[in-house]
Amino acid sequence: MSDRFLRRSLLYVPSSSEKMLDKAIAVDADAVIFDLEDSVSPEEKEKARKNVEERLKGKAYGKKEVIVRINSPDTPWGVEDMIKILPLSPDAIILPKADRVSVSALSTLMHALSPGGVRMIPLIETPASIVDAYEILGLSGFIDGVQLGAEDLTREMEVKRTGDGNEILYAREMLVFAAKAMKVDVLDTPYTSVKDIDGLRRDARLAKSLGFTGKVCIHPSHIDVINEVFSPGKEDAEEAEELLKLFDLARKDGKGAFSYKGKMVDSPVAERARGLLERYKAIGNL
Repeated sequence: MSDRFLRRSLLYVPSSSEKMLDKAIAVDADAVIFDLEDSVSPEEKEKARKNVEERLKGKAYGKKEVIVRINSPDTPWGVEDMIKILPLSPDAIILPKADRVSVSALSTLMHALSPGGVRMIPLIETPASIVDAYEILGLSGFIDGVQLGAEDLTREMEVKRTGDGNEILYAREMLVFAAKAMKVDVLDTPYTSVKDIDGLRRDARLAKSLGFTGKVCIHPSHIDVINEVFSPGKEDAEEAEELLKLFDLARKDGKGAFSYKGKMVDSPVAERARGLLERYKAIGNL
């Protein structure tokens, strides 16, 4: 979990639509992502950037994390996005088609234009970047999260994107391992079948079981399901609290492990329970 924000649900909003940008103020997502890239046509890139500039200056989104997905630096708009957006201090920048070169370039600009404040979330969506994920995440101290982009990834892999997601299982696992090693948030790809809520729930549960800390979405109707899946339940939190109390007592008695509800509890199990409890408390403070 980011040291500044909880990131269960993150909603992409097309920045060319003032109506959608204004509606995003009221959604229950932990973060809104002002999108300057895929959801904006080339003819509306300049308009979209101006819309984002106005809203960053207005700071109307309350406690929500405000993130901007810029265009890739190798497009006609990417560098200008960086130069115009970074000084306005969004909470984070999502860098599409992230690779070693683009992450290093954005990091250099961030040092110059926003030292300390803005964070970076590389969007990993090519086979090469999946393979290089660990190295990419270690290139900049600004990075505090990473997102998987399955649509571009499967296009480059020349495979069909399916509901069960078997074609991206390896990529998901690779990215989770890299993110956990670097201790940053790892955000799953959006579920693109907007009306299939049962499918969304299955997909989100799979992502959580693999180690993802949250999931991005492209429609507000997905927010509640994602928040539910990535939030510890009250019973889970109560059990974690009880387990930790017993673990502390066991340690005082000189025991390194003990049995709890028929299962062996040692330090790794206790630390997992501690993390769950911290997440539950963070959600309660929203």
